[in-house]
Amino acid sequence: MVTQSSSVEEFADIAPYPDTELPERLIGLCSDPELLDAACALRFKVLTNFLTPLIRPLVRNRLRKEVSKIKDRAAWHELMVHFINGVLEATTDGFTYSGIDAIPQDKPSVFISNHRDITLDPVLVNYSLWLNGHPTSKIAIGDNLLNLRVGAEFMRINDSFIVVRSASGLKAQYAAMSKTSRYIRYVLGEGQSVWIAQREGRSKDGADRTDPAVLKMFALAYRDESKDINHMLDKFSLVPTTLSYELDPCATRKAIELAERERTGTYVKAEHEDRDSLVQGIRGFKGRVHVAFGHPMQAEYRDADELAQAIDEVMLENRQSYPTFKAAKDMLDGDPVSLKQGRVKDEFSAQYQSLEGRERELLLQQYANQASV
Repeated sequence: MVTQSSSVEEFADIAPYPDTELPERLIGLCSDPELLDAACALRFKVLTNFLTPLIRPLVRNRLRKEVSKIKDRAAWHELMVHFINGVLEATTDGFTYSGIDAIPQDKPSVFISNHRDITLDPVLVNYSLWLNGHPTSKIAIGDNLLNLRVGAEFMRINDSFIVVRSASGLKAQYAAMSKTSRYIRYVLGEGQSVWIAQREGRSKDGADRTDPAVLKMFALAYRDESKDINHMLDKFSLVPTTLSYELDPCATRKAIELAERERTGTYVKAEHEDRDSLVQGIRGFKGRVHVAFGHPMQAEYRDADELAQAIDEVMLENRQSYPTFKAAKDMLDGDPVSLKQGRVKDEFSAQYQSLEGRERELLLQQYANQASV
């Protein structure tokens, strides 16, 4: 078992920033050009690139004033909750959650979740926990987010740790996975919970499928005790967690990426694309949003593949059935859009009209793949 004294040295490059560094990290982040541009875009929706340099100093001073009050993790959480409240009020038709009473309190949890939005998914899970007096979780983020330096910095301030996936060569990849698994075991051993996406990257097609490799990484943490996949389920509560968004603000971006991959076999992101997706995911209208916590996995499973399939079944059962999902399915079948008049219909139609051809079809498939069977 990893000890407290060795944790700082061994995991410093992947672990969340310690509380003692929080004030300094926050002040430093306020001068980051990427953060300032993102903050300008969030604050001023019609801001042009021409005006951004003029607005940056005002935004920087405002941010510094806000974060100068942050002296500990509790104060940071209060500020984050205030921000999330504002986002949900401005960009949703309501936020709900379910199943939180089924989360066991006698041991830590691993919230294994579907993945729609770069930053909001784990934030909304932790927000639900916070609202109900539950301890929030450490957040697993892929090292691809390091390409968006400000995003990685913000997430490590916000209790996130890095999962290295880009290591070159099998030996390096195994070493990275082993280190991550040791850190996860340390976190869970301290009685803290963990959020992790069910697979690498956001779902681009609206289908939620758990990658057994994620489960094997958790099992690796306890390999010295048992090679049985069920052994880890005695150590923590594995809670399938389903996020449902009536509208995905980044749906058109995802459709464009999928279409390009179909045409050419690859997709090259434009400069600042990750930053723009982050901003759009937060700022864009989402309709209704729901977080569903499933009952912890408790049966006996033959292997990681069978456990992954069981998790998918729980996630599917707990997914909300929004009208946009059925409308997209109907449109793919040649029927007219079946949404009531209102902002949801307007935004859905705007997404559809902004694309054409195969991109349109892939947009509809994102929503239709979430429709009730």
